[in-house]
Amino acid sequence: MIGNSGKELERENALRVFQSFQYSQTDQLCRNISLFSDTLLFEYFYKEDKLYLSSNAKEQLDLTAFTLFLEKHKDHAPKEGEIQSFEICLGEIGQPYYWCSCKLCAKWENQMDHPVSLVGKLQDITGLKTREEQLLLQSIKDGLTGVYNKTAFEYRVEERLKGGKKGWLLMIDIDNFKEINDSFGHPAGDRILEQVGRMLCHIFPEPDLIGRVGGDEFVVFTSTADVYDRAKYLLEQVEQMVPEEDGRISVSIGIVTCSGKRREDYQYLFSRADRAMYRAKDAGKSRIAFFHNNVRDMGLKE
Repeated sequence: MIGNSGKELERENALRVFQSFQYSQTDQLCRNISLFSDTLLFEYFYKEDKLYLSSNAKEQLDLTAFTLFLEKHKDHAPKEGEIQSFEICLGEIGQPYYWCSCKLCAKWENQMDHPVSLVGKLQDITGLKTREEQLLLQSIKDGLTGVYNKTAFEYRVEERLKGGKKGWLLMIDIDNFKEINDSFGHPAGDRILEQVGRMLCHIFPEPDLIGRVGGDEFVVFTSTADVYDRAKYLLEQVEQMVPEEDGRISVSIGIVTCSGKRREDYQYLFSRADRAMYRAKDAGKSRIAFFHNNVRDMGLKE
């Protein structure tokens, strides 16, 4: 009995000490939040339209945008005892709290339709978002040229085809690229690939799609009607490329029309554009070949 009572007394005293510390240090603990520049606390009172922030919030938050967000959140406030977590964008790009992780709870009184206030925490996750975007780009973009990689390009084109999008698929191959690498080395070849990639992005800007599907092969999906004029302009611009090493650069282009019919999936179009491109090479390179009903009925244009 005595032993048990002693242990109970010890636990009771320990609890009192902990509670005493917790409440006597509250102000200091709140002030300590300023040591963490990426985290701030807030409480917004709806009736008074007042926003209270921890001291480290100065110049780190677009107050107008944040208050507007809290006002709009009035009808979607957390229920009693509930905590909501989400990510939000605040302010202009480049400001410290552009991307934030937000945790919210609400204070309710007397069965009101709206909460008395919202209490929460904001944490800057701009760096995390930047890393996520970088990883995403690495997964869908070609590291050398910056255009879509093979898998991402096919996926993007399939999305448009499923929506019944009409247009043209272009297959573009750099002529004699192996000889360029063998004669001048891979760094020279890489420079040519980078230049052609930039050229394609200039000639076929968004919403056109550009991808690299092989060592020296690019593909383009466009829905604009001037596809031949732009393909011809590409031929002319590539021929004017003069790398640091002597040599003549050219491309061969195969084009197939996409009518928007269901049977025309990406592989269906790709194989025909590829055949048209090889027809252009067989005819002397630096040419444009259109795929019509079959290979024998291709239109060749220089």
